Amino acid sequence: MKTAERGSTFVLVLALHVGAVAWATHALDQSRSELVQPTMQGVLVPSDAVVPPTPAPLAPPPPVPDPEPPKPEPPKPSPPKPKPEPKRKPLPPPPPLPPSETAIEIPMDEAEPPPAPQASKAPSEDAPPQPHRPPPPGQAGPTTETPLTPPRVDASHLNNPAPTYPPLSRRMREEGRVLLDVHIMPDGSVAEVKLRESSGHRRLDDSAIAAVERWRYVPATRGGKPIAFWYVQPVIFSLLN
Repeated sequence: MKTAERGSTFVLVLALHVGAVAWATHALDQSRSELVQPTMQGVLVPSDAVVPPTPAPLAPPPPVPDPEPPKPEPPKPSPPKPKPEPKRKPLPPPPPLPPSETAIEIPMDEAEPPPAPQASKAPSEDAPPQPHRPPPPGQAGPTTETPLTPPRVDASHLNNPAPTYPPLSRRMREEGRVLLDVHIMPDGSVAEVKLRESSGHRRLDDSAIAAVERWRYVPATRGGKPIAFWYVQPVIFSLLN
């Protein structure tokens, strides 16, 4: 009896499995039949609508011209060369002085001289009177034969300081002779000094004039009476080793 029940149960289970498999197979076939296959449709398109026109080739850009080279600047005119200074001709040797003139020589010592050096030793006061010298042009000479005694600067009591030798002239080795026209008054004072002949150096000329303007003289006399007189005074600047 139990064997029969077991057999019927097995048959029932098997029938259920077979039914389930059959139903699944039927459902699968039905779903496949319902699937719609896709269709492909072609559309004709004009060729001019599909292919764009080929663009025209671009024209090459114009060549860039080379920049012009800068123009060379005109050469600047060179400054004119300075003209060489003309060489000063050496002074001619001084002519011999007339005997009525007394030269004052300014020597150079090894040491720097004092501010007002004394003039070189002059002849003694009792020296014989000097002969008469003709007066400068424009001055009338004596109308008579009255003896004339020219002025003197070498008297010891006058104590006239010698011209100062300019220090710069010493360093530059400047020397020479200055001739001065001196207007001496009857009292022996100097009224006017003019440069007659330069030494060739302005400093020496100025020093000689400045000194002689302060000098005093023994005035010229005519017949024993003091008179105004133009006198040529030489001053010598000499550098002695």
